[in-house]
Amino acid sequence: MRLQDKVAVVVGGGSDLATATGKKFISEGAAVILVHHNQASLDRVLPSYGDSSVETFIADVRNLDQLQETINTVEQRRGKIDVMVNCAGIINHKPIDELSSDDWLSVIDVNLTGAFNACKAVTLAMKAANSGRIINVASLGGRTGRPGVGVNYAASKAGMIGLTQTLARELAPWKITVNAVAPGPLKGRMFFGMDQDLIDQLQSNIPLGRIGKLDEVAGAILFLASEDAAWITGEVLDINGGLFI
Repeated sequence: MRLQDKVAVVVGGGSDLATATGKKFISEGAAVILVHHNQASLDRVLPSYGDSSVETFIADVRNLDQLQETINTVEQRRGKIDVMVNCAGIINHKPIDELSSDDWLSVIDVNLTGAFNACKAVTLAMKAANSGRIINVASLGGRTGRPGVGVNYAASKAGMIGLTQTLARELAPWKITVNAVAPGPLKGRMFFGMDQDLIDQLQSNIPLGRIGKLDEVAGAILFLASEDAAWITGEVLDINGGLFI
């Protein structure tokens, strides 16, 4: 039970990866709090938790005051926040000549500013406890130029990696670790909506020969949230079946 009696907040808690992560955290003894910007997404994933108890909140990562109020409420009710996983993210791919300023900002606001807000919102609670784990979900698209990603998404995830590495150094005196995972293609809802030709193309470029499973990334997040990773900070863990440049 690597997270026994730990309190874990999962931001973007209505996503597929957040669900896989939340279920794995619960299996390891954590109390899980899901934060998402709408109730419909939470209602969609809650049945997959079965009899496991999770607490939910509605908050938009683009709104720091709203997110901070939610985090403060969690801390007051639970007495602490041990882990924060930032799974909030969107993609809106268009070629740059078709990408509007609104298209650019909509992705940056959620993926990068949202990550900043989530990290900032939990910092005071973790500093007070002189411990904490922050795990941001970046992407292979933020590590290398990838087709089908878009400059807005790539820039947002690359920025998240820079945020992670700098914040790791800044928060180290309080024994707070800050790391990121950078997944490649995964079998989530977006995957199952793809044409088979695109799936075949993706798989053909992966040395291990298959698309990743959500649970495999969730396992890496669990590791970074646990005491097994107590001496790891500022790292970006690539999880992509060997798919690099």
